[in-house]
Amino acid sequence: VNDNEFFCFFGPPLSGKSTILRLVLGLETPDTGEILIGGRPVTTVSPAERNVAMVFQNLALFPHMSARDNV
Repeated sequence: VNDNEFFCFFGPPLSGKSTILRLVLGLETPDTGEILIGGRPVTTVSPAERNVAMVFQNLALFPHMSARDNV
């Protein structure tokens, strides 16, 4: 995915779409391998420092953030 590019994951239920996004965002840690953003490994980089985002199909909030921070 190129910088500033919009993209979507499509697939049947339980195919791993949300898991992939959570890994890229840093909300989950991979068991093996590494995640590269801009060619830089980010597996140990905090979610806030990754400069990536996602939009949920249904309303969802990050439980560790306040309502204001979620907006």
